[in-house]
Amino acid sequence: MLTRVEEKRRHARAAAAYPAAIRDRRGRVLARGRTANISESGVFVVAKIGRVPPVGQEIIIDLTVPAVPASCSRRPASRTVCYRCRVVRAQRLGNLAGLGVEFLEKLA
Repeated sequence: MLTRVEEKRRHARAAAAYPAAIRDRRGRVLARGRTANISESGVFVVAKIGRVPPVGQEIIIDLTVPAVPASCSRRPASRTVCYRCRVVRAQRLGNLAGLGVEFLEKLA
């Protein structure tokens, strides 16, 4: 028998594999990894990280995303956007960690 669980997400997710850096609130890089999916309100990042930040901790995520429009040769192929985030989910994935984070504020 299949039981349906109510979806808690407010926004649809899209698969995305963008480079990401995870920093603490002081700006120190904790890890580098890649996004697995992204939505309007958050992102799931997979990275090799020593100590997994606990749920509720604030971190900074730097995402390297395609520049718009990508076809314009005078513009860079990518740009970095930074968000202050809160960890809402953290799990070990072998020697990697998966972090589900909620965007709190766009910094740059």
